[in-house]
Amino acid sequence: MSQRTWRSPRDVAPQGRDATLAQIIEAIERTAPETKADLAEQVGISEQYLSELLQELKQDDIVRKAYVVDDAAVYDNADVISRLEPVGEGDDSPSIDSERDDASDTSMTRPTDRGEAVLSLLERLDDVTATQYDAARTVFVGEDPDRSATALESLTNERYSAVLSELKSYTLTTDWPGNRVASDLATVATNLEIVGDRACFITDVIETQEVDATGVVERSVRDIFAAGAEINESFRAILFDGDLGAYDELVTHEETVHRDLDELFELITAYDPGVYGYLVTVTRALERAIYYWVHAAEIAVRLHSGVRPDHVMI
Repeated sequence: MSQRTWRSPRDVAPQGRDATLAQIIEAIERTAPETKADLAEQVGISEQYLSELLQELKQDDIVRKAYVVDDAAVYDNADVISRLEPVGEGDDSPSIDSERDDASDTSMTRPTDRGEAVLSLLERLDDVTATQYDAARTVFVGEDPDRSATALESLTNERYSAVLSELKSYTLTTDWPGNRVASDLATVATNLEIVGDRACFITDVIETQEVDATGVVERSVRDIFAAGAEINESFRAILFDGDLGAYDELVTHEETVHRDLDELFELITAYDPGVYGYLVTVTRALERAIYYWVHAAEIAVRLHSGVRPDHVMI
């Protein structure tokens, strides 16, 4: 692939030929034009000039025949925020137990490295939603967490808003395809926030139903909780450390979840309708929480590598 990028340097708006190249790619992806004439009309250039620019994009493997954009090549050439870097080890962000959360304060990260700022905020969001998840697990086994999932929800919302606010500034100041990466990171943030919501829902069901699971059923649900926590660790390794090898570990843990769920639903069919309904409600919510971590991990793999991994079904 050509080493000359069609994107402009960081913090410099694309101009002239570079800007037109970005417009062509964006138009192809958004509208899928059927003919060269349609594409030239959308971009506002002549067909002759369009042919010249398309040839350049094809040489870089960004556009293929039939006006198809290659995702891997797009991410490889998007140099604004698609080049994700791990958060520095010296990050001294406050813990979730701080009396006052500074989620909206990005001064803890280097202001010149906006990608790192987003990752730092995402890591703090994951910290609190993973804690909510663990709090739901603690309630399920009949113990009291230090802070319940519901008590942490306001903190989750604050950190989620901080991530979206930072990503909004990306979207407003970064031309396509950099803002496309920002959109992917916003999806990751939303997935994490949903995990926290599911944890709150599980907690509410457990506390209101007053049904206890015991024996092999309880052990099975505990195993599912544990596999979910391992999937979260793999997700963190992928997104924050750039460890793409952790995706294989994630798939292994996801297979464990499938096995445990299959075994669990065979067991609970023997219970009375009340207990059955309670267990189905809890485990379905737990399954969805894990799904959103898996989906976030898939996005992280693509952002780091430009390669879309095989979808994990859960």
